Amino acid sequence: MALRLRPSEPRLGGLLVGLSDQVAAAAQLVAESLGGDQPGREEIAARLQAVDQDAEAKMHALLRALSASFVTPVDREDVYRVAWALRTCVARMDAAVDEIVLFHLGEVPAGIAEIVKYAVRAAELTQEAVPRLTRPRGLADPWIELTRLGKQAGREHRRLLAEVTALPDPTTMARLVALTLALRVVTEAFEDVAHALQTVAVKEG
Repeated sequence: MALRLRPSEPRLGGLLVGLSDQVAAAAQLVAESLGGDQPGREEIAARLQAVDQDAEAKMHALLRALSASFVTPVDREDVYRVAWALRTCVARMDAAVDEIVLFHLGEVPAGIAEIVKYAVRAAELTQEAVPRLTRPRGLADPWIELTRLGKQAGREHRRLLAEVTALPDPTTMARLVALTLALRVVTEAFEDVAHALQTVAVKEG
């Protein structure tokens, strides 16, 4: 669904929606990376790097469009905040998959898959919410659900950290701790998306 802006700002809306699409694409690739072998994960990492590069290009284009715009769909600062939160989500997911590849991890603990499930659902909610920026009342449910998912992911992260720090092999333990922390910052990025949406809903509602 397209983000409907005032006639003078079609490019700005398209770039925001495009960023949210990249967030959803990145989350799906993170999920795929958990079940692959090493060559498969390397191929997924390359695809995710391309998604990240496209998100970076869209972010730069959005900043240029924002600086040239006299009228924006919502407060200029809030457009930037939402866009930056979306960009950060993609970058952090790219970093997480990069660690999976670099560490040559085999089968990962079930807790990691659970956190990735939270990220995939959060990405879907984000993709649904961004086109609603000009209809602030439609943002309440997404940001509440994103906040709830973030709390669930935080609890799962703490349980997972306790599990992996008890592993007997120090090398495996260190690598899984690093991956666990990388996924935690992914969920924190979605929490930033929730806060940005909440700000728009409160200010524009």
